[in-house]
Amino acid sequence: MIVNQRELSEIVGISTVTLTEWQKSGMPMVEREQNGLANEYDTVHVIRWMVQRELSKVQTETQRDRLTRLQADDMELTLATKRGTLIPVDQIEPTWLGMVAAARSYIRAEPDRLAQLLEVTEGAEGKRDLLQEAFDEFLHKLSNYDPVDDDDD
Repeated sequence: MIVNQRELSEIVGISTVTLTEWQKSGMPMVEREQNGLANEYDTVHVIRWMVQRELSKVQTETQRDRLTRLQADDMELTLATKRGTLIPVDQIEPTWLGMVAAARSYIRAEPDRLAQLLEVTEGAEGKRDLLQEAFDEFLHKLSNYDPVDDDDD
């Protein structure tokens, strides 16, 4: 739809002064004012230009914006460390590796033990219960893993 500046101002909710400033910034016009005729605008092109203009503001990160974002990220990491909600990997890794090793050892030892128990267990339901208990025990040990107790298991 082709409109004049006043009509465009009403459609997009922007003052005519702002529209004049936007013209200087590259807002598309169908026809520029000449010989007493008013500027004309294609509303589709203007609205598309406005959307692109706003998107470019959001999508463009200046060096200052990046620095501010990185400083804020650093502050969040520092605070998380002070609060104890962020633990350095060198403090977690030994425990994690111990936990994985203990789980692997436990699982590798289970087939022989379970095979013997399954052999003397009657019926499918009894065998299913036995396996369920074995898995529940493993999950319980895993969720309550204590590296100090690991030497005993």
